[in-house]
Amino acid sequence: MGLLQEHRERQKNLLPLFSPELRAMRMAFLKGIWQMFVVFTCVFWISIGFLYGAGYDTSRHMKDASYMFNNLDDSAAASNISQMILEAFEPKSMVRLVDQTGNPEYDTMDKIKHAVWVGDSWGAVVVNRGFGEQLSQALESGGEYDPTLAVTLVSEESRHFFKVMTATKSIEAALTALEVPFAQMVFADALAQDGATAASVISQANPTALVLPYSYAVDNIAPYHFDMSMYILSVTLSLCMVVGSFIPSNMWKTIEEPFFKQVKIPQIIALRLVVNVVWAVAISLQAVGIVFAFRGPTWSPNVGDFFGLFGLFTLNTFAFTFFIECLQNWVHPRFLLGAYFTTLFVDISAAIFGPELNNHFFRITYAMPFMLTGISMRTLLTNGSYSKFQYTITVNVLWSLLWWVISTFLIARKARLVRAGKLLMSNVAPPPGSDHAQAEEKEQKDRGSAAGGDSGRVDVEKNLMENSAGMGEVVGSESPSSESTPGASSADLGSATPRSRRRGSAPTSDIEIEDM
Repeated sequence: MGLLQEHRERQKNLLPLFSPELRAMRMAFLKGIWQMFVVFTCVFWISIGFLYGAGYDTSRHMKDASYMFNNLDDSAAASNISQMILEAFEPKSMVRLVDQTGNPEYDTMDKIKHAVWVGDSWGAVVVNRGFGEQLSQALESGGEYDPTLAVTLVSEESRHFFKVMTATKSIEAALTALEVPFAQMVFADALAQDGATAASVISQANPTALVLPYSYAVDNIAPYHFDMSMYILSVTLSLCMVVGSFIPSNMWKTIEEPFFKQVKIPQIIALRLVVNVVWAVAISLQAVGIVFAFRGPTWSPNVGDFFGLFGLFTLNTFAFTFFIECLQNWVHPRFLLGAYFTTLFVDISAAIFGPELNNHFFRITYAMPFMLTGISMRTLLTNGSYSKFQYTITVNVLWSLLWWVISTFLIARKARLVRAGKLLMSNVAPPPGSDHAQAEEKEQKDRGSAAGGDSGRVDVEKNLMENSAGMGEVVGSESPSSESTPGASSADLGSATPRSRRRGSAPTSDIEIEDM
């Protein structure tokens, strides 16, 4: 009965939610709800808009995809089909076909495939050597004829599967559209021969050579064990970013204030660096394990693949870890989650869709960690195709170093503000004129006077003696206080001076609640 009676007595001192005394608190709550609504409305439209915009209407920028064209045959038929192909790719809605005929750097199929493999060209359209001779023999003597040997479309889908497939489909459609016009041209040329008639041409020619004298074959030189790369980019990289970056940063958020007040700043920075590095390494090892466990049937990874993936995952996690650290030490808590979502959606957009054929605005994703890591992973998973390691790794290393340097300054700045009583653990400054701020100022003055001699120490002890009489009332009071701010630690409550705690009779000001 004693505990129940105490509970009832405490309840008598509490106020109803809609009491006039709590008007300022209600207004502060509504203000926070409104701010969060505005922030996340902007986050929603920016994130989803970026995601949809990155993959919208790739065909508008098809001209940015540069394909190589090369005629390796010297026959009249090869010259005719070459001219038709080049004219067909003149419209701006088509890919850009660069004529390299006669260039000694690309005078063999192996050289052309190597240029596509290393990324000098998106692909290649090649008129094969011997095409004209085979067609002539099929028309004149009826020999066997395979029209797909006329032209080869060299493709390398590991550059970026969605983008390359879009460009490849447009080229295939253009090449297919030339089959009928070229067949008509071949038949007209055969009739133009001396003494030739339609009946004689049809009787002596291979029917396939007359009906379909030209077609094409697609040669995708990328190995197919990259087929799970989209899952790796969209899921595993996101896992590394969320688990490897957000979790340690949020952990620091809940325990950092006692460290700031009692530990030297260089040691705090070093401790956070060590924990972040160890955490990133542990998460990256698990991410590599996920990739190996759920790999496709066409990929047999080796030791080099393991260390390559582990290094890429770790570097990607570093780039985000130190960036999130900067946000944690700089951005107001109400806006942190919005910053997280925006960062994640932008990087997922870059990883899934790629910037190659996007609107020029979305080319900024070339500097995004997901995009850079994704390019390197494709190169690793395809045994070296479209190799941009020097660029991608350099940029991610620079990002990691940049954010780490900035985060060290922000950590040192926050530590000084917390020790001066100008910042709480939740990145919110104490309200002007609040007991918390006044107590911190008085504590600093007391420390200064204590350093001046015995008289200063006597004054400090006197002040503590005067305030000790109110301790019982403070402990029993249930009235709102600035020390009950979300995110405040028990160590902070235990280390505060008696005057930093609000007495039960002290009213709560509108200014203080509005600034919470």
